[in-house]
Amino acid sequence: MDSIAEDKFSNLSIEVASLPRYEEAGLTSLAPNYLLKRNINTLISLLVFSAILAVVYFFLSDFPFYVFLGGGVFLVIIGWSFFTNFQLMKRNGYSLRELDIIYKRGFLFEKTTVVPFDRVQHVSVERSLLDKFLNLSTLKVFTAGGSGSDVNIPGLKPGIATSLKEEISERIARHA
Repeated sequence: MDSIAEDKFSNLSIEVASLPRYEEAGLTSLAPNYLLKRNINTLISLLVFSAILAVVYFFLSDFPFYVFLGGGVFLVIIGWSFFTNFQLMKRNGYSLRELDIIYKRGFLFEKTTVVPFDRVQHVSVERSLLDKFLNLSTLKVFTAGGSGSDVNIPGLKPGIATSLKEEISERIARHA
């Protein structure tokens, strides 16, 4: 009986070079308004930092070195923040393929997430108040076993986000 079970077992090697490469998938860029959203969020953060800097200046006005140091750090943070926002817009993107969805993000540290449709539990579209004002949406893809979404694709136009949600929902229904 053991010889029959051994005859049916197969575990062939796969040539790694022949596997499809996710890097070759053409990525779709995020909506241009997403840069505006990131810059608005950056400005809000910088205003809070400015308020903290003003309070520090008020209490440490006898120590001008620290005030100038804080101002210099503040200018570096402003420049870096906006530079990062522009770089992220150039490098972030998504792709919907036959069997999976890909989302690439990051600037200094890039991260690419590939989620096969047979692992997807559900998909949702979210819009914050700022998203509604800027006509943007975020697509969230949830897989089994996770407490949150595994892929968040921000900066999509609402029509595109809804179309992607419907397409992914159809594909996961086919895999069920």
